[in-house]
Amino acid sequence: MRSVAVVGVVLLLALTGCEKRGEEQAAAPKPVTVEQAPAASAGGACILWDYAFIKQKTGVAFDVAASDQIDDTSTCVVQTTAGDYPDLMLSVVESTKASPAQFLADLKPSKATKLKGVGKAAYRLYTPPAAGHGPTIEIGWLSEAKQLQTLRFTFDKKAPAAAVSAMNPKLIALAKAMDTTDG
Repeated sequence: MRSVAVVGVVLLLALTGCEKRGEEQAAAPKPVTVEQAPAASAGGACILWDYAFIKQKTGVAFDVAASDQIDDTSTCVVQTTAGDYPDLMLSVVESTKASPAQFLADLKPSKATKLKGVGKAAYRLYTPPAAGHGPTIEIGWLSEAKQLQTLRFTFDKKAPAAAVSAMNPKLIALAKAMDTTDG
């Protein structure tokens, strides 16, 4: 009789424990949905961007932004939460005394090509895949407001060549939209 009572108590405790765990799980907090912070909230050069603007110009939806500022150079990088690439970087040097000729002679990378229609002077540079990422397209220009601006789009290593080609005019359009004037 005593063993029957022990078995009954053990069974009762086990059932009570299962009920308690079920209640605890039911009372556990539900995941909280966090609203996406605007890209501009990252500060730095990110104040010039918002995700909708970038998506409109590039066709890529970014959702994370980070920035930095050193002296008169401000940067912003946007990425997706899905991975490290693609990413889009913007760098802005607040002001320069460089003329368009100086910009092209001294600041255009040696493998870059001269680009017309963006700012006072501009270049475009293609870089092949490296270090776990795909190719990059960089557009640098001397803005109408005498700022040095650079856009760099880095592709995922699996990006097809057609996607890289299609991004070129989109980045040029983004650069033109970002070019600032003195007025």
